Amino acid sequence: MRARISYLLALLSGVLLLLSYPPFNLEFLAWFAFVPFLIAVYYETEAKRRGRLGQVAAICLIPIFIWLYNEADVFLPSLVAWPLGVILAFVVGAYVTESVTENGASKQLPRKNFSYLPLGWQIFLIPILVTAGEFLLMNIPVVMKVFGAVGFVSVSRTQWLNPPILQLASFTGMYGVTFLIWLVNSALAYGIVHYKETKRISKQAIGVLLVFVIIFVCGWISIPEVSAGDTNVVIIQAKPSVLETQHVNELYADLSEYSLKYEPEIMLWSMWTKYEPMEMVGPDAAQYIDFSREHDVYLTNGGSIVFPNGNIENYNTSYHFMNLFDGFVPFDLSKILPDIQGFDTRFGKVGLLLCMESSATIPARQLVKNGTQFIAVTSSDRPVIGAFPGLIGGNVAFRAVENRIYTALFFKDSGSIIVDPYGRIIDDIAPGEEIVAGKIAFTNERSFYSKYGDIFSFIILALYAAVIGYNLYLKRRSPYFFCKKCRTQIEKGTKVCPECGKKQ
Repeated sequence: MRARISYLLALLSGVLLLLSYPPFNLEFLAWFAFVPFLIAVYYETEAKRRGRLGQVAAICLIPIFIWLYNEADVFLPSLVAWPLGVILAFVVGAYVTESVTENGASKQLPRKNFSYLPLGWQIFLIPILVTAGEFLLMNIPVVMKVFGAVGFVSVSRTQWLNPPILQLASFTGMYGVTFLIWLVNSALAYGIVHYKETKRISKQAIGVLLVFVIIFVCGWISIPEVSAGDTNVVIIQAKPSVLETQHVNELYADLSEYSLKYEPEIMLWSMWTKYEPMEMVGPDAAQYIDFSREHDVYLTNGGSIVFPNGNIENYNTSYHFMNLFDGFVPFDLSKILPDIQGFDTRFGKVGLLLCMESSATIPARQLVKNGTQFIAVTSSDRPVIGAFPGLIGGNVAFRAVENRIYTALFFKDSGSIIVDPYGRIIDDIAPGEEIVAGKIAFTNERSFYSKYGDIFSFIILALYAAVIGYNLYLKRRSPYFFCKKCRTQIEKGTKVCPECGKKQ
C-alpha cells in the first residue's frame, strides 16, 4: 500500500474517532472508526511508518483532550500551560491508538510485542490488551489517582448516549463496553482483510457482529419505561460576569430563590475557580444555612453539604491525583485504600465525587457499597472547546448504569444533567439555561456489577496472561526470532541482522 493511502486511512480513523467523542457525540462511528487504521497497519511494510500512522490519528484527537491544559494551568502560567496542554492531549490521543500500532497484525511485519501469534488472533488480541490495560490503570489504588483520567480517554465514553449498549456495563462495568467496541472494530478489519486475501467471508467476523446485535437487542428490550422519582433536584449552573466571590454568591443566591418554584429538596451549586492565581471564588454553600433551613433543602457546592437542620458536613476528596502520596508518610493503609461514605439525608444517602474520581469505577462502587443511593459529580475545570462536560457526563452515565442509581453532573454554565439508573438523561423541567431541574428516586435496586464487581475484567486479565504465555511458548519453539530494529525474521544464533546490521 502506498504511504499516501496509509496516511489517509489513519487520518480517516482519527476524524471518525474525533466525531464519535463528545461534544460531537456521533457514537455509531466508534464501531468502525479504527477499521481504516487497522487496515493501514496491516498493509504497512515499514516499522517506522506504522508508528507515524498512529501519530497522525492521535493528532485528530487533540481537540477532545485539550482540557488537560487545565491541569497544567494549576501550576504554570497560561503561556506555558497551553503548549503543554497540547502536548498532553497528543500523548493521550497516542495512548488511544497505541495498541493498534504496537500489536496490530501486519501482512509482512511481525507485531512488536506478540510477534509469534497467528493472524487469526487479531480479532481478540487488541480488545484483550486494551481492556486489560485500562482495568489495571484504573484499579491499582495508588496508580489510579493519576491514571484514573484514563476513564475520560476510554473509547467507552463514546457510547454515553447509547442506553442499549450502556446496559452491558451493569454486568461488566465500563470495561465490557471498551472490549466490545474494540472487538467489533477488530472483527470488521479482519473480515475485510480476510476477504481481500482469500475471497471468503470470515466466520469469526460474522460471529462477532452477531454477538454485537444480540447485546444491543438485549440491552434495548431490558430498559423499562421512564418513571418519575419522588425527590426534586435542582442544579444552578450560571456563568457569572465577574469571577469574584461576592458576585458569584449573589448570583447563585438570586437564582436559588427563583428556582424555589420547582420545589427543590436537593440543590446543587456548580463550582467556580479563578486561575492565575488559583482561587476558589464560590459559590460557598456553607454561608447559606438560613436559606437551607427556611426552605427545607439540602444544599451543596461539591465541597460541603448544608442540612436543613443547620448542620454542615464536608467532603474530603480521596481518589484524586492531588492526594497521590496520602498514606505513605507516615504509612496509613486507610488513606491508600480510603473508605468513602455518603451523607445521610431524609431520602437516603447522597454521595459526592469530583471529576477525576468519577472517571473510575472504584469510588462510586465504594459509595454504593456503603449505602449511597444518589451520586452527584462536579468539577472546577474549564470546559475548553466543549468536550469536557460530555466526557464527565459519560462518567456519570456509566456510574448510574453500573450501580443502578440516579446520578447527576453539576457543572459550570452548561452540561449539567441528571441521569436515571439506565443511563437516560432525565428531561429538564426548567426552561432556562441557568437552572436544571428533575425528579430522582432513592432505590435499593442493584446491578450484577454493583453486587459482584469486576468478574469480567478478571477474566480478561486471565486471557491476557494466557496470551503472554502462549506467545512465549511459540517463541521457544520457533527456529527464528525477529530483529529488534527492522523486525526481519532471523535464524536463532545470528548475532547481527543481515538486513539492517543491528546487533542482536
